[in-house]
Amino acid sequence: MKRIGFAICFVAFAVAYSFSKDTPAYGENLFLLGFPGLLSNAASTAGGGLYDAGPYSTTINPALTAPLQRVSADLGASMMMRESEAGFAFLAGALFPSRWGVWTGVLQGAFLETPLSPPGNTFNARFGWARDVADDLYVGAAVFAGATSKYGDGIAAALDAGFVYRLGRLAFLKDARVSAALSNIGKTFNNDYFDNFPGAFTVKGGFAAVLFENDVFSAGFSTDIALPSFQNLLLNFGVELGLVDVVTVSIGWDMNALELADDLGAHSPFIGIAFKWTANTGGSGIMAKQGWEKTDLSVSTLYQRLNNRINLFSAGLSAEFGSIDKTPPVIKLGVSES
Repeated sequence: MKRIGFAICFVAFAVAYSFSKDTPAYGENLFLLGFPGLLSNAASTAGGGLYDAGPYSTTINPALTAPLQRVSADLGASMMMRESEAGFAFLAGALFPSRWGVWTGVLQGAFLETPLSPPGNTFNARFGWARDVADDLYVGAAVFAGATSKYGDGIAAALDAGFVYRLGRLAFLKDARVSAALSNIGKTFNNDYFDNFPGAFTVKGGFAAVLFENDVFSAGFSTDIALPSFQNLLLNFGVELGLVDVVTVSIGWDMNALELADDLGAHSPFIGIAFKWTANTGGSGIMAKQGWEKTDLSVSTLYQRLNNRINLFSAGLSAEFGSIDKTPPVIKLGVSES
């Protein structure tokens, strides 16, 4: 009875809280700005068609980082431009695996003028944890806090939680995955112009799978749905194409029901591209001591036109330090010859 009563109170509070919702245009995408992977994965809670994850993934679904085994870092920036106005956003994140789980820290900021809604300056920090509780089940949680200024001061503090379940092969699909997340459980941003952006108590769910895969070419897709504050509907769809594990091309589309109802127009499809390679990072010093003689690097970029009015450009750099040892040890039994 106590659990049922708690659930009823939680839902009642969330619904009552959401009645004050007045999200500005693009406000639901605030945490996606700053790094191309957040957009090119079509905001996928399941990791995108070809399952790409990093510190940035904590922003969408904190469970996505659970299978990662190497220390890694992300750094990205985005520019939103409309005629003579321009806005800037950035993301910096780091990931540290341990025996107790995978820990991530992410810093984000967006600095936008009035025509580039949501107006003002926003800055937030996010700290997440993820773990594989079974071979095919990942769980994760994250807390974030932030502040907004310039067009009214405000603060934000909330919790995210989510899971990813790998179904494996499903009919003709490979690496099929289902996922869900509950984001922004608490207080989101507000200022003198708008309240609650991105939407508080956002329920998200997704599905992704690999369509085709061999040594040269791979293709996958993802589809997601989100209900910000239980008062809006967001849809995201993306396709990822990989070539010899070096080039990844992402194409997709997203829809915001309230923005369409307000005659803001639909977003144009986005296109992103990423290049991956392995770099030698030294055989001595700190890098060698940590076993980081080699580092996998990825440079990515993305373009999208928002509501036929604003051009969005994004670029990012990701690094995974060290390499995964895929060769099992060889154990020989017997007495060695002297």
